[in-house]
Amino acid sequence: MLCREAEEIVNKIIDKVRGKELRIRSIIVFGSAVREGEFKPGISDVDVVLIVDKLDDLRGERFDDVSERLELGIFTTGQFLELYFSGDPLAHMVWLEGQVIYDDNFYEKIRSKGKPRITELTIMKLKYWGLKDLAKALKSKSDPGICLRALHHAVRNFARLRVVRDKGIFIITDSDLLDKLDETLSTKYRKFLGMVSESKEYSEQLILKALRLIEQLYGDSLLQICRGLDVEG
Repeated sequence: MLCREAEEIVNKIIDKVRGKELRIRSIIVFGSAVREGEFKPGISDVDVVLIVDKLDDLRGERFDDVSERLELGIFTTGQFLELYFSGDPLAHMVWLEGQVIYDDNFYEKIRSKGKPRITELTIMKLKYWGLKDLAKALKSKSDPGICLRALHHAVRNFARLRVVRDKGIFIITDSDLLDKLDETLSTKYRKFLGMVSESKEYSEQLILKALRLIEQLYGDSLLQICRGLDVEG
């Protein structure tokens, strides 16, 4: 069941595209907005995937005025199929927890094919996401809410990467990650989550804790993790 804020945002998206000569194939919400007890109004993002036939049909349409909390991914059917068959983490997350708001049977046919595969791209994109979230945290020292959320997301993506690499399965939630990580890493991740939950402001100690945990989850130094990746892209 969607939280109220997510429902309002989705309805605004629908209002924007209603009446256009546009074939919408699917609208799917995922992320904390569909996880019971995890969404924090005014803080958490609302993740939405909009799948259409042609991007040109949306030319000139803007969605940045819907909500600053909206994280909208717009894809053609071909682009989304590429995400699915390449094992992109986004396809995994949508497949595992996506709540379908509208579907003309396009997405249902994809689901019938089974879970996306774990691939090298899965690992590479999780690493990229983690580093990008880390960069966001370091740039947001003046806004504790954004900083702490980004720091949590950064470490969680590296925890997902570790489980993907070790167990060959894609895990989304913290509770499932704590269950699948080995005992040592699970204990360290649990302590980190506790620190994030208790923190009210930017903390150098918490940043250093996150950096060390990321290195332990990945199994290499941050310098080696960053090599070859452009986290600003």
